[in-house]
Amino acid sequence: MKNILLTSILCASSLFAASDPSHTYSYEVTPFVSGILTDSKAGLKDDNYFNGGISLGKNIDDSFIDQIEIVYMRSDSLEYENSNGNTNINRAFLNAVKKFAITDRFAAYGLAGLGYQDVTQELGDLEDSAVFNYGVGLRYDIPYYGIAVKGDIRHLIAVKNTQNDFMYTLGLAMPLGKKNSDVVAAKIPVVAQAAEPIDGDDDNDGVLNSKDLCPETAPGARVDINGCEIKNDDDKDGVLNNFDKCPNTSAGIKVNKDGCVEIVNLNINFDNDSSEIKNQYRKNLETFANTLKQNKSLTAVIEAHTDSKGSDAYNQNLSDRRAISVLNALKALDIKASRLSSVGYGESQPIATNDTEAGKALNRRVTALVNQ
Repeated sequence: MKNILLTSILCASSLFAASDPSHTYSYEVTPFVSGILTDSKAGLKDDNYFNGGISLGKNIDDSFIDQIEIVYMRSDSLEYENSNGNTNINRAFLNAVKKFAITDRFAAYGLAGLGYQDVTQELGDLEDSAVFNYGVGLRYDIPYYGIAVKGDIRHLIAVKNTQNDFMYTLGLAMPLGKKNSDVVAAKIPVVAQAAEPIDGDDDNDGVLNSKDLCPETAPGARVDINGCEIKNDDDKDGVLNNFDKCPNTSAGIKVNKDGCVEIVNLNINFDNDSSEIKNQYRKNLETFANTLKQNKSLTAVIEAHTDSKGSDAYNQNLSDRRAISVLNALKALDIKASRLSSVGYGESQPIATNDTEAGKALNRRVTALVNQ
């Protein structure tokens, strides 16, 4: 029996040995020999007997467990104590194996698993039974040959009759099924194309030179599909659309260079020391109110001024009253208060001399700062 097992191990070694490192393979076949020290409950004549076996391990990547192995072993022919009978013990296990690298080629490992033992001729306490096993061992990967020498000790516990055995093994692990680590890159055929002429846009108007009929338009100008400037003024305020920052102002409103309303002179003058609006200015207020109604986005700050007659404090108060008087008149014309505010500047911003009556009359004025 021993000779048959040893011969099988040597044949397997020559069949499966490889030149690559064992970790580059998916499987590992390990023929092994072992000795078992059994306890007195077994009733065997010799409590230290020979085993032979083989295991097939599946290497696992990216897991806490490094290998799952299936093990089969068979004992030598065993004689019972105080009996002429003999038996063989067949055992099979499913084990989980965890490796602990010590060097590149030298490692320790632990294992644990569950199995079953089949006793060909049961006698006494030696019976068929489920078996637990666990153990620790060492392995050395032989350079250039892809095989490893393994040795371990294991504790076997038969569930029935709590039989305890200790096993020591020596095996030769050989790799099977090399992992495919080659990356296959898709090759896309490159088709040579004729070079196309380079077409630019020298005036940066978004129309290529080859299609630009107006190749020197001004920076920022709006152009048509031919690259020519669009000279429209949709709101009729005298500022072309491409330069108009306020493109929806009402016709007839005076605007600045950006096309936006700024200061509107309401042409309201007050009598000396008065904040009362004369009837002759009602038309001016109605015209301005209609402008605000037609342009819902407009808001206005009513600004009032005085001449220099009187103290600064008095004139400041007077200008405040004049501004509020105009604001209230606009509210009476259905302009929402949320679109209006007022401020008085007193005599601080004259537009004419205060040395003449005519100049003073011009300084007693109200204007509107319009925002859009």
